[in-house]
Amino acid sequence: MESGTGTSSDQRMNAALPASYESQQQHRPWADLPADILGVAFGRLALFEDRARLRSICRAWRAAALHLRAPPPLPMLVLSDFSSYYSFREEATMTDASRSMPLPKKETAADAGTVARCVGSFGGWLVGVSLIKGRSFGDHGCFLTNPFSRGVVRLPPPSTSGRTRSVDASSSRRPCAMSFCKVVLSSSPADDTSSKCVVAAISVIKRAAKLAFWRSGMKSWCVCDVACITEFMDIVFCHGKLYMLGDGEFGPELFAFEISEDDSSGLMVSRVEHYAYEFDLPEVDVGTDWRLVEWRGKLIVATCTVEARVRVFEVDLSSDPARLTEMESLDGDCIFITPCSSRSFRSCDYDGFGGDLIYLIDGGSNHRPERFVYSMKDEAMAPFAADIPEDRLRALDGTFMNPTWLFPHQ
Repeated sequence: MESGTGTSSDQRMNAALPASYESQQQHRPWADLPADILGVAFGRLALFEDRARLRSICRAWRAAALHLRAPPPLPMLVLSDFSSYYSFREEATMTDASRSMPLPKKETAADAGTVARCVGSFGGWLVGVSLIKGRSFGDHGCFLTNPFSRGVVRLPPPSTSGRTRSVDASSSRRPCAMSFCKVVLSSSPADDTSSKCVVAAISVIKRAAKLAFWRSGMKSWCVCDVACITEFMDIVFCHGKLYMLGDGEFGPELFAFEISEDDSSGLMVSRVEHYAYEFDLPEVDVGTDWRLVEWRGKLIVATCTVEARVRVFEVDLSSDPARLTEMESLDGDCIFITPCSSRSFRSCDYDGFGGDLIYLIDGGSNHRPERFVYSMKDEAMAPFAADIPEDRLRALDGTFMNPTWLFPHQ
């Protein structure tokens, strides 16, 4: 029974507590948010920038985010000159331009008289090359940079006196000028010498193509002089090999390069396979641009016809000749393509993000739009990234500057 004062035991207990206790109970610190609730919130953030803001709230959130399992953030589009990047919204539209990507000062310092451009990506890493202002051709430097971890890996200058090795294992040292148009990586690079990442680059100067390789520890590029390399179309790593499409006399030609270690130069091309192929649809137009993509461990080819229809083919290398079979869907995935980077992405992790779509940005042809998204389900094309000003995609001389897709980790 309560005393005649009318004061309960709970009231007496609360009176003995600090005045701030009730406020603390009603407004618990954000750091005490349960991990399961934090995980739900983190997984709903599609943009990498939003996830970075969540991690910056406090140490507890930052530590928790390291152990959360969430789908990878949506892709980002980096302009060729690194001047800015655009994020991909969950509604499949692009955000306004964000701040520029942080770059290594040694390669891009204004007083160094160099200009940098982006020529490839892998995961959260970007590949950049620098050109000395006023120089007519030949890249001065090459580097890998992770704008999120601020990691930097500096590669040997592309234009230098390096070892040139052909398939027959003969080699020589002579000056070699290269201007990289696309660079691909076999795996994610590391900041130490233990990385087994192989870097492959295509150089094109005055329509003469060269294929160059590098791995950590090498002091120069290994340049492959192979007669089969004519006009370059695309390259991609898949199944432990480097696959290349070249523009042959009778249409695109497919090659596979096996890369092995060499005591003298570090890497060498030990074998080149040339694949003859046939289509299941003989009426396909083989005169259009082709792109190679690795999708779920399979090698696929995407091409856009003159009617602005994108067609996707799975490559079967087990048959002779190799067979290219047209695909009707990507099992809900999407493909993102630019001349500098091509990759598939699992889009079903995000509500409202359509599947079986191909996002393509390419300024190599005038007979089709440079920026569009193609639906494999509807066989319909729609404008894409139309909000990016045209002048942001062109150099001062009017030439198209290919942007690069970046796929950051969480």
